[in-house]
Amino acid sequence: MKKIFYVLNIDWNWIKQRPQFLAEGLSKLNNVLVAYRYKYNRKNLTIDKNINKVHLSRIYTIPFINNKKMAKINERLFQFAISSKINKFKPDYIYFTNPSQYEGLHLQQNVKIIYDCMDYHHAFIEDEKERKKLQSFEKKLVHDADLIIVSSEKLKENLILEYSLEVENDKIKIIRNGYDGKILETAQYGQKGEKFIITYVGTISHWFDFDIILKSLEDFVNIEFQIVGPISKTQVVNDERIHYLGSVPHESLENIVKESSLLIMPFKVNEIVEAVDPVKLYEYINFNKNILSVKYKEIERFEDFVYFYTNYEEFKENLERLLKNNTLKYSDEDRRRFLKENSWEKRVEAIEELLNNL
Repeated sequence: MKKIFYVLNIDWNWIKQRPQFLAEGLSKLNNVLVAYRYKYNRKNLTIDKNINKVHLSRIYTIPFINNKKMAKINERLFQFAISSKINKFKPDYIYFTNPSQYEGLHLQQNVKIIYDCMDYHHAFIEDEKERKKLQSFEKKLVHDADLIIVSSEKLKENLILEYSLEVENDKIKIIRNGYDGKILETAQYGQKGEKFIITYVGTISHWFDFDIILKSLEDFVNIEFQIVGPISKTQVVNDERIHYLGSVPHESLENIVKESSLLIMPFKVNEIVEAVDPVKLYEYINFNKNILSVKYKEIERFEDFVYFYTNYEEFKENLERLLKNNTLKYSDEDRRRFLKENSWEKRVEAIEELLNNL
């Protein structure tokens, strides 16, 4: 049984995504200790029952810091805590999920270093000095890592180009995102009422295209939007036909989207979005609803399941078509096949094989 020290880049109770799913999966076959920084503001968090009994280790820092000097102290506290936990746990593998986690660490030579890159991390940072700082951590991490896992083709391209990894590109492996839970039975879904309910599930941040939502509300009187997930670093718009449900436990999503007519992914395409393999598309397919999403290269492979648009006119045309005829684009057989091939369990199996071959 492998000992894996898994450093989470989010609070364990943040909206459930790749890091939690993979940590849970790896824990079933290995001795995994998950370390994460405790988030004091619990407003946008869910209550995770940890039914898979993952071993969790919270890291506490000074709460509610809003100046750079104190933030640096918190970073030192985090580094010290990570180092202490590593020394005590004595892992065979250390699994990093963000370049900042590698700052100031001095690891034993016999420890295998894994870097799971699920985002174009430094693109999120506006301050140039801080962005270059994170890039310096990532440069060291990718060169020191024994294995680099990325969730998209674009992320692999970015790492190779930015850190001159052409010679080392064999150690970069693509393990995409996936879907978790049982394959839902289609019979339990039904549309009720005259309203056409359009639902989004996920984080609401600066990449969320509210303009397209507002335009569609002007053009279609019988539609309503239901937005599920935490709000992060953005101003939302208020309208009586936009309903914000906040963060909910992952297991509650099925009931929330049950009466939805359409699921959407209305993003503004930028360098962050272009590198994303969205978990929500996998889960949307399981909900057995039609899906309307902005189009970019990384997700063109979903075309059998998703209606794509590149501008508002195409969004509007698709919506008009679906309002007239909302017959599913895909068959139940295709849906089930896709989900079986793209489960988090399959992703964990692929990672297990990579770890065994190191």
